[in-house]
Amino acid sequence: MDNGFPKAEKLAYRPGMYRLASPPPGVDPDVVDRLWDPVETSLRDLARRLAARRLQAGDDRLLFDFAATAGVRHPSFEAIAADYQARQGLPALQGDDLQYARVLALGNQRPVMPTWRWRVLHSPGDAPRFMLTDRGWMYVGMEDWTTHGLLLPMGPRVAILGYLDDPGLPPARPPFEEHLDLCPSTVTWINAAAWADPYINLLIAHPDDRDRLAALPDHQNLRINTLGPYRNRRSVGLLD
Repeated sequence: MDNGFPKAEKLAYRPGMYRLASPPPGVDPDVVDRLWDPVETSLRDLARRLAARRLQAGDDRLLFDFAATAGVRHPSFEAIAADYQARQGLPALQGDDLQYARVLALGNQRPVMPTWRWRVLHSPGDAPRFMLTDRGWMYVGMEDWTTHGLLLPMGPRVAILGYLDDPGLPPARPPFEEHLDLCPSTVTWINAAAWADPYINLLIAHPDDRDRLAALPDHQNLRINTLGPYRNRRSVGLLD
């Protein structure tokens, strides 16, 4: 039914964003888009198994792939690539060159993911839910840390955290076997990293989180839409 609101697929999906304008002969113009298929087709069930602490054989590879693709497929990759080019004294990438850069970056990321330490974080019922953003991932760290972790919320109550191992830590268990139930203050601290990310355009939260969102330092700039997210900066969609 046409109720005047944009269809859901147009809120979080940009048709043709990865399409090649001038592919070589015999190359599918959507070949870059196909790179995300292995994760996209499995993500819903994968997130459910992760939340239930019941991963099955091969799920670790799917999670590595999800982490590797998260940054290179987001629209912010264009700005990040342009910044890198500028620091090298080169012009910003345009058109198909940007898509080829996504493929190159993905190839560089994939072998790195299994070398990190990976934990599964859970937000209990008495703690805030994880804030979900249109970026899908965020860096978390502390001022006295020389490195930071890569956090990927997989749902409102479960997330994965990857980081370079520290020699002082106990020996790492296999990836995603370490499950941690976080206290409310830790989830609040993690959510602050989501809100501070300069590349996000929107947060997706639960209606019960309205009061928590109103307590954010710059909540005056917050526009809440109970029917879905706006596209403008610092907006929030509240979803049941």
